[in-house]
Amino acid sequence: MSPRPPPAPMAGFTLFELVLVLLVLGVLAVVAIPRIPAGLLGSAPDLQAAEDQLVGDLRQARAGAMVCGHNRAVAVDFNGGQWTMDGARNCLAASLSGPRNISGVSVSGSGFEFRYPFGALDPDADVPLSLAGGGESRTVCVRALTGAVERGGC
Repeated sequence: MSPRPPPAPMAGFTLFELVLVLLVLGVLAVVAIPRIPAGLLGSAPDLQAAEDQLVGDLRQARAGAMVCGHNRAVAVDFNGGQWTMDGARNCLAASLSGPRNISGVSVSGSGFEFRYPFGALDPDADVPLSLAGGGESRTVCVRALTGAVERGGC
């Protein structure tokens, strides 16, 4: 009878190696998933981000008109579901438009001007702006007398 050959070493991974790989993949997922743009994974448009952009742009336009003074204006236009504030003809360092990097969100409202120090908004006519996307809607209000930008209805 011939002697048995020694068993071949088994190929595979140890439990420690498997746990280490899972840990690294988990850390990568935690870092990468929040950076994926809205809508890329098939989710609804990020209406909160669009509202934040609109409120920020309106507040920047209002501040630009305040700094510029001399009764110059910052015009705010709404066209095709987007907003624009032209920096070249207004008191802004750069033009503002949106929504930026967000698809599926549209905004509607009537155009108006931020004008200081004498104001151009009708003191009795607040300006409601509506954002819609993904079956939801939000409203931003620009107060006529002060130009203050508020979230929610007028």
